[in-house]
Parts: sequence; structure tokens; C-alpha cells
Amino acid sequence: MKLRSIILLFTLLAFGAILKAQDSIDNPVKKLFYDQISLFPQEKIYVQTDKSEYLTGETIWFRAHLVDAVFLKQANASRYVYVELVNPMNHLVQRVKLRPDSTGCFYGNIETEQELGEGNYLLRAYTRVMQNIGEDYFFTKAIYIANPISERVSANIKYHASGSSINAEIQFFSKFDNKEIRPDRCVVSLAENNTAKEREVSFKEKIGLYYFSEKEIAKERTFQLKAEFNGKIYKKYYKIPYLNKTFDVSFFPEGGYAPIGTTMTMAFKSINSNGLSEDVKGQIFDDQGQLCREFETTHLGMGSFNMYYAPGKKYYAVCTNKENVSKKFNLPEPSDSVVSLKTSWVHDKLYVNVLKTPNYKLQSQSQLIAHIRGVPVYAELWDSTKNYIVFDKDFFPAGIVHFLLVDSNRNILSERLVFSAQKSTFTKTVTQQDKDKYKLRDKINLSIKITDDNNEPLSGNVSIAVVDSKKTNLDTTSSIVSTLLLSSELKGYIENPMSYLQINNKASELALDVLMMTQGWRRYDIPNLLKGNPVKDMKYPLELSEEVSGKAEGVFSTLKEGNLSLLALKDSVLGVSFTKPDKAGKFIFKNLEYPEGTKYIIQANTKTGSRKVFLEMDTLNQNPSFKNLPRIEKSESVAEEDSLLKRVSNAAIAYDGLKNYDLAEVTVTAKRKLPSITESPYYSVMSSSVITTKEIDEWHLLTVYDLLRRIPGVTVSGSEVMFRGNTPMLLLDNVPTEGFDYNMLSVSDIQDAFVTPGTTMGAIFGSRGANGAIVINTKRGFVQKNTISSNIKYVKAIGYQQPTTFYSPAYEREEDRKSKKPDYRTTIYWNPNVQIGLNGIANLSFFAADNPSDYIVIYEGVSKYGHLIHSSDKLITVSEDKY
Repeated sequence: MKLRSIILLFTLLAFGAILKAQDSIDNPVKKLFYDQISLFPQEKIYVQTDKSEYLTGETIWFRAHLVDAVFLKQANASRYVYVELVNPMNHLVQRVKLRPDSTGCFYGNIETEQELGEGNYLLRAYTRVMQNIGEDYFFTKAIYIANPISERVSANIKYHASGSSINAEIQFFSKFDNKEIRPDRCVVSLAENNTAKEREVSFKEKIGLYYFSEKEIAKERTFQLKAEFNGKIYKKYYKIPYLNKTFDVSFFPEGGYAPIGTTMTMAFKSINSNGLSEDVKGQIFDDQGQLCREFETTHLGMGSFNMYYAPGKKYYAVCTNKENVSKKFNLPEPSDSVVSLKTSWVHDKLYVNVLKTPNYKLQSQSQLIAHIRGVPVYAELWDSTKNYIVFDKDFFPAGIVHFLLVDSNRNILSERLVFSAQKSTFTKTVTQQDKDKYKLRDKINLSIKITDDNNEPLSGNVSIAVVDSKKTNLDTTSSIVSTLLLSSELKGYIENPMSYLQINNKASELALDVLMMTQGWRRYDIPNLLKGNPVKDMKYPLELSEEVSGKAEGVFSTLKEGNLSLLALKDSVLGVSFTKPDKAGKFIFKNLEYPEGTKYIIQANTKTGSRKVFLEMDTLNQNPSFKNLPRIEKSESVAEEDSLLKRVSNAAIAYDGLKNYDLAEVTVTAKRKLPSITESPYYSVMSSSVITTKEIDEWHLLTVYDLLRRIPGVTVSGSEVMFRGNTPMLLLDNVPTEGFDYNMLSVSDIQDAFVTPGTTMGAIFGSRGANGAIVINTKRGFVQKNTISSNIKYVKAIGYQQPTTFYSPAYEREEDRKSKKPDYRTTIYWNPNVQIGLNGIANLSFFAADNPSDYIVIYEGVSKYGHLIHSSDKLITVSEDKY
């Protein structure tokens, strides 16, 4: 690392009070940037998963790398990270809330349901404070989930235009003999909402016919096809295609403007109706129809060409895609009074110069400003006597440099993004194994060494996945490097970001520079910032703990004085908190932190103990809405030749198409999710067994008293109901009810019933619950006016996920190695938190599975000083020999 780079690194790490104080005198522009970082700190997230393809029922293991947006070091500002699995219809499937472990690392898992439909799912992660800049900056990753029955049945869908609507012809085939088959039942579910009604597909012979109306295809153009074959359910998501093969091309003059009379670089970007790249060829014509030049896309629908705007002329482009569809697009209007920044890398030096029209005079007090991730690295007056300014490559750390040319009033005249590929930000990684080749179920010992560019050891932590290369495809589209340096900096969808960061690849470097001209850096409101108006108020502050807030009102006024309590319940009472309202009756419970599944019961009383209080709760745990992000769909041809199911050993799939394999993370570590017995918030492990409608029907109970006698500890004498010798309170549809006549209830109206002892209910209801409570829930509500007591509210919070350990079998003993229980792991090893010592070395060990293959070792993380760690090229060979 050169001296200038070292100085810059320490400048970025120590830009605190001393540097700010100095800049407040010497450079007010830099001070504004420092103030913005201080007032509006930001975070970035990258999530590494153990793999990118799963079977239904498998567990998705992941590590969320939360870093400071400036230094790219492990950040512990936000207490919680939220990770969500979203289905192809943009509906939330599952959300988990992570809190850091003792070393500050966030990791967890999502257990996929067996009934999920096959398709491209989205994994996204964020913190509350990230909501302030919008979900364009959330982490997102494509996850493909396959269903085993797809190995037996395939669907072929042909689409035909019918005016503005689309007709679909659906045919099913058996993969055993490729014969056409007809399902017992077939329905289509559309992406309108989570409870969209299933619509039957009509069949003519063995061809299913469905008509997509214009209204049905107006939004996400996604549907789920569900078909039943002898009791087995085929479910898969499909995109309704655009049949007109349309596309759009946008043109971006370098620096934002097209000066007349100068030769400048014109970048362009072509996308199709799905929001993905479209390759095109084009020709530029002037307004007289004279051909000026030709061009074509060079990478993911993008490219660039030199353009000269002659005075008095306008220009347009005619672009043609691979389907031979041509469209006309006007080029940006030229101007005779603009200035534009132009940059170019030449022999590891960055040249920045100004293009301007002949009659444009640049103000003497104009400044050139450069910042990276919001940190100003350059802010000086532009010397109009020079044609350009030169920066050494080592002047900038790795990442996107945002150049701005501003006038004396700090109005932005031109902008340009440039990517700095500073090697000192990256690490060197060496992985060594104790053997050249391993046997089945053999022990594998690995040593990992991480150093900087000067081979000095680096400490930090990484997440490590070891996967079977024959059973899973490696995700080559994104990594911790592309996410933290590229995707998280740019607004909008970046297709295959890793393709822009290929080392020593000239084509990749050119494509990256075009990307810089077609995207925009928008983490801060730079125009307002330069005017002296940094963003100060954050709608979503840093989340340091769970908070529950609301308002309490008395009968005639707000509850100025009184008492509020919060009881946290899961299997038992987890904790109790108390607070008081302010003069306006508003209250807040702070510093709450409980695991997922916890319920909060909030109760308010007046100063004298009266329950005549009305509670109004604020919305708890608000989450951002979903947008329609582009999804890369797996084509049917690819799915047939390279499906996840085909790459899983045939022994892992039962003949009936249902999953019947021994993936360790599914059969050993996954907790079975039991169906909810009751929705009552007063149920806990201390409660009695729940009597449901099933038992009521099976036992042929005639009266409510017959039901109550079946509850352990409850005795009935005439119309008197006792629990352990005392009179319990009654919660009818979660409403405390006193002096109730049980004869008013019909046993056929009861949904479920149980009893909870006074040790739990006393903590909630005080002396009223000291004798325990009988809880009865009816099917439709005893009376429609029944609501929970006005002074009591209960809410279910998003508790943090309690971490579980990935199970990797150990074959230390001879009997374990000779066990006939098959080991068909796809993920051989997963460790979300491997600590790298001061010597830069970490050691780990695990055991090979039963299939001969090559294992890929993937590890990603950050060093103590913010170096980015990424490696995915180590292959471990496991032979067919048994141990």
C-alpha cells in the first residue's frame, strides 16, 4: 500500500471532531458532508446463504453482514436486522428478526414449508434505519426453491394474444415416459393478494385453457399453477410474458449534458418489458436523415459511443433487437450553454476535465467536489487555466467516487460517477487442506489464511459454506464485494453486479464505466446538502430495542396519572414492565427484548385502580411495502437440463415424488412446527390441554358443563364451577367476564377451551386472576359486542429469532462410519461466525458425505479494518472410496 493510500485510509477512519473542526474553517463544503454523516449515519447489509437453490422443506441458513456504510467495518449501531423470504407474487412468506451474538454477528435460518410452490423467491434484508433512504438500498438476493414433484411432472404453457388479454394453453407431461397427462384438478392463483381466489382451468381433452383478462395481468404478471395428480400436488409460479417483444432505450451523455460543438461520450441502456437487459444494434441519424454512426450493446443491454453535436442539428437513433423489432428514439437535446465533466483512466491515473460549449464561461469560483460513500475526499476551486486535473489511482479507496462541478452558489453544473478499484481494500486468501483427496465420510481439516495486499495478516470474522458442486450451482451474480461497493450504492436494479468486477478484464472495466454513466448515486440529497440543508430528521431512528407505545384515556379526559403494565408471555411469564403516561396520556415501554412468539398484554388503570380506561395502541413493528423488483426467471429448457432435482441423487427422491431424503438440516436440526392449538393469548405451557371442536365431536358432549368436567383440575357441582377448590375467573373470547351463567353457552358454539393457573393469570389480572382462569373461545363470538376490556390490549411482537446450530454429522467412531443411514447433504458444512485470529488464520473441520464429488468452499466477511473478504474457488475432492 502506498503512503498516500495509507494516509487516506487513516483520514477516513479518523475524520472525527479534530478533522471536522479544522474543515469548518478551511473548507465549508467538506464540513457539510461531515455534518450529514454525523446527523444521518447509514448502514449496509450483505447476506450470505449456504447456497442459492433449495428443495421445499429445506432450511435456508444465512449470515447478515451489517457494516457501517462509510468504513465498511462491522457495525453494531442497529440492534436488529430483519430478513424476509418473499414469494414470486411479492407476498411475504416469512420474516425473522435477528439480534447480534456476543461478537456482534447476525445469523439465523428460515425453514421453508413443504407446500411452497416452485419458483424464484426473493431474500431481502434491512434495518429500520435503512428505511429512511428507501428499499432500493435494501439487500436482495434471488433464491430458487424447487418442489420434488416437478421431477415427475412438467408443464408446457403456450400463450396467445387476444386483444389486450392473453390466452394460455396448458399441457402436462409425465417425465417418466414423456406422455401427456391430465390432472384431476387444475387451478390458477393470481398475484392480486394473499387470499386471491383460485380459478379453475377448463380442459378440452388433455389441454387446459385459461383466459387472462387485462385486469388480471395489469400488475405483476405472475400466477401460480396448481394441479393435482393422484393426491400429489404440483405447484409452480410462472410469469405471464409480454408478447409484443417491446423494449426501451435510454441515452445518457457523459456529465449529464450534451454540449454543442464538442465530442463527448454517449452511454445508453436498453431494457425489455420485464425490466431486464435487451441487446440491440442501432444507427444514429441527424434531422436530415443522414446516417452519422452505428453502435451496439456490449454488456447486459448497455454500451457507449462517441458523439458530436453539430450546431443547429438534432439527432435520433433507430434500434433493433434480436427479434428484428425496430424502434425510434430521440437523443437528448443539445445545448449551447452547458458544461460537462469528462473522466478517463490512463495508466493508473484518473483524468478529469471539463467539456463546455464555445460561448460558455465557467465562473471563477466554481469548485470540483469528490466524495466516496458521503465522505469528501476532494473539494477545490477549478483552475480554468488548466484543461484537466489528474488523480493517482491510490488517491481513492475502493468504491464509487461521485464528482460534482458546482458554481459559486453551489448549484450543480455537472456530475460524474467513477469506480475506483483500489486493491488495498481487498484481501488475499489461502485455503489449505490436510489431504489431497478424501474418502467418503472422511474428516476434512482446513486452514484459512487472510492477508492484505502486502501479505500482512488480517483479523476479523467470516461466514463459511462448503457445498457439493454436483448438487448446487454457485451464485456467480453477487458477492459481498459487489454488494457493498456497487449494488448498495446505486439506486435501481443492477443485473448481475459481479460481471462488472472481473479482475484484469478490460471488457468488464469498460462495462463498469458505462454503468457509472447510466446509474445515479443518491444516498444523500446532495443538492440540498450543498445549499447548507443536510437531512436532520430521520423518520426511522436507529433501533436499539423493542418499544411499545400508545395513548391512554380516562372517561372524560386523557389519563394524566395512572399506571400501565406490560406482561410478556410465551410459554410462561417472561417479564413485566411498568410505565406512566405523560400529560397527554401518551406512554411508551422501552428496552423490551423477547424471543419470537412472545405476546404482550398491556393493561392500564387509573391512579385509584379503576379499570375505566381506554387504550389505543400505536402500530407495532411497521415494515416497508413491497415493490415489483425484476426477477430472473429460470427458463424451462434450463430447468429440464440442469434442474436442482436432477442434481440431487436419485436415491434422495422417493418414487411417489415426495421428499424422502436425509438432509441433515431438515431431519435433525429443524424444529417441527406444530399447528396452532388455540389463538388465545392466554395459552401457555402451564395451561391445561386444550379441548377443541374435534374432541367435542368425538366425545359427543352435550352441555358446557360436560366439557368443563373434562378439563383437568375443574370440578362442577350443579352450576358452580371450581378450579382446584376455588372459583376461577372466566375469559370468554378473551374478555374477562364476571358472574357469567354457563347455561347461556351452547357446547356446539365452542371453538376451544382450557384452564390456566393463577401463577400466570395473577400476574396479568392481579387478584382477579389469582385463582386461575377458564378460557373459552367461541366459533363466532358469544355476542357481537364482546370486545376485550377497554383497559387491556394484547399484541404479538416480532421477537428475535433464537439461533440454532447447523447440524453436520461426525463420523469419529467406527460404528458411525459404517452406519447404513445415507448422508445426502447438499450443504456439507455451514458456520456463520468463524473468527480470524490476529495471525490471520482460522482452522475448521467437518466430515464428507456419501457422494463422491468436489466440494466448493465459500467464505465472505470483513476484516477488523474494513477489508472485504471473498473466496469461492477452492475445490475439495472426495473419491468413491469408503473410509
